[in-house]
Amino acid sequence: MKSITKIAILFIALLSFTVASAQNSMKAPVRFKLKNGITVIVAQNNGLGKIYSRLTIENQTCGNKVIAQVFENYLNNKATKFNDSMSATGATSSKVTFAYNEANTATNTANFEPALNYVSTLFLNPTTAKQAFDEMKSLYTGNKADLDSITAADVQDYYNKSFKASDTFITIAGDITPSDAKEIASKAFGSWNVVATL
Repeated sequence: MKSITKIAILFIALLSFTVASAQNSMKAPVRFKLKNGITVIVAQNNGLGKIYSRLTIENQTCGNKVIAQVFENYLNNKATKFNDSMSATGATSSKVTFAYNEANTATNTANFEPALNYVSTLFLNPTTAKQAFDEMKSLYTGNKADLDSITAADVQDYYNKSFKASDTFITIAGDITPSDAKEIASKAFGSWNVVATL
């Protein structure tokens, strides 16, 4: 938990350094927990016009790194489609990226909520139906022989063991108040059980 807090503070410090030349008003970070145990850290920076977020899941356990990579490739493929759809609407500054244990958003203020909702949709409601699992395998860039021993049940087991609300930290920095951030985060992630299931 201490490492996540340090990462969050570093993330906020880097953001404030990056935008310091614009003379924005950075406020002290505010930290709170959602009812399901998710920790949220918010650093308001008035006048920035953008909002950045990083969702990190701590304490993930995966004996098979191929499973994590398969899942990450699948999430990033979905993120690319989301980013393309946002660009088509003129929201060129909106971007969502995923890793096996984190998600990042970089948006203008108007597109932050849709982006965070999209992150929650993929993290809280992934599907391991055959079609999705076949897509996951087709996106794998490593040795294809590694996929022979992986099943959809393995991916589901990895998700069940690794994706827990109580181990999740969300850092939000930018042109947003802590109360607005709490409302948006609660809508997006408030229904997540302490131990998530597919």
